[in-house]
Amino acid sequence: MGGWRTDESMPGTTGGMTAKDADTDEEVVIWTPNVYSDKRAYYTMGKRAFCDCVFVDGVRQPKFKRQTQMQVTASAMENFEEDGFVRPVRKADAHTEDGYDDWHRPSASSYHEYAKKLCEDYRFSRAKYALCVTEKRYIGISKEDFRELKSDLLFLKHCLKTVLSDYSDYFEERFAKGLSIRKYAQAHDLNRGSVDHLQRKFFAALAQALKERDETDGRSRLQIK
Repeated sequence: MGGWRTDESMPGTTGGMTAKDADTDEEVVIWTPNVYSDKRAYYTMGKRAFCDCVFVDGVRQPKFKRQTQMQVTASAMENFEEDGFVRPVRKADAHTEDGYDDWHRPSASSYHEYAKKLCEDYRFSRAKYALCVTEKRYIGISKEDFRELKSDLLFLKHCLKTVLSDYSDYFEERFAKGLSIRKYAQAHDLNRGSVDHLQRKFFAALAQALKERDETDGRSRLQIK
């Protein structure tokens, strides 16, 4: 196998960072078998080779696997930050899927950020909309925000049937069903890099569609934090 990848994303995360070879301009990954170990040991590998798959006992699988639930010591964290990596950030608590949590229009300073939040919050947004429609009242949402929520959901649905139809299956599995990037990659026999690339293309295309919608409507839905 060769080793372990310690995070699900590449550049700028705890598991690895990318750089370019000074002679060949090839993108390489700087990685470590265990970022939280007291002993610091880093390696480099071409990004294509790092994201490649290998055959183990006749089964095709990613060359590196994510290592989870590692023990972290205070000294390891200090070493980790001294090496220029960003301290791991705990994700905000996810909304429950019953729709009862409060919903507010996403604060986004760019259309790419808006597109990302629209997708990542889709399951909760859908549950919130369904709850309000079923109960025939606004629950944990203002009337104005409900209009924006409905508008976003309808627009996203329309895009996935038309200009973004090539991404409809990806969206359904990743954001409607809630598969992680890792599980999506495993289900389709892909490496993490390929799925990351697909997601970037999808977010870029959706961001462009959102921008064009605002230009057509003569208004901006972006809200600065």
